Amino acid sequence: MKKHAHKSFFPAASNRPLSGNAAFTLVELLVIIAVIGLLVSLLIPALGRAKDHSKLIVCRSNQKNLLLGCRTYANDNNSALPVDKQLHNSHIQLMYQLSAGDYINEPKVYYCPSVKNGRLSEELKYSEENLRKGNISYFYFSFTDKATYIYLSRFLLTDTPWPSLLTDTARGDKWVFSDSWFSNLPTAHRWYKKGVNYVTIDGSVHMVKAGPRDEFK
Repeated sequence: MKKHAHKSFFPAASNRPLSGNAAFTLVELLVIIAVIGLLVSLLIPALGRAKDHSKLIVCRSNQKNLLLGCRTYANDNNSALPVDKQLHNSHIQLMYQLSAGDYINEPKVYYCPSVKNGRLSEELKYSEENLRKGNISYFYFSFTDKATYIYLSRFLLTDTPWPSLLTDTARGDKWVFSDSWFSNLPTAHRWYKKGVNYVTIDGSVHMVKAGPRDEFK
């Protein structure tokens, strides 16, 4: 009686030369490297977006804290918020009023962490020099004089009513602070080229992602 040959589940050992196996492993390695490169290329924008989003949240917190400082000042000054000369830099008068009464005692609250190097942005970044000069990242909308800075949006130069003397009893949707914005230039938050954060009298912090003038009140 013939015995049937036992069939192994495993293939017979290959007689291919070692160099053939090495070549196959190199192809696999190249595929893995390509996949990793693709994943990195997908992750980097996502990480950048997450980082910018965290800065956007800090910016909103800054504006909220500045508003709280102004409202606390108003409690001690017949409901009147601090008044500055203009909506744009410099804001020495505003900073003096808030610091003298210890309403704001953290300098970095005045500065948006998303501000990058670039045209017109040097005076918006945190630095000891800007702090001394009263240059901050934000517009302040309780002011006495017409806007004059030539790089401002035409809307701010020509259509914004002045003086703008805010009180803590004003209509809740009145803007108090906002990110700075300038004509034909992107704003600080790079994923929203025309987007600005702003805080209103009622304590709400919002973001307009395009055309700040369309929501300004």
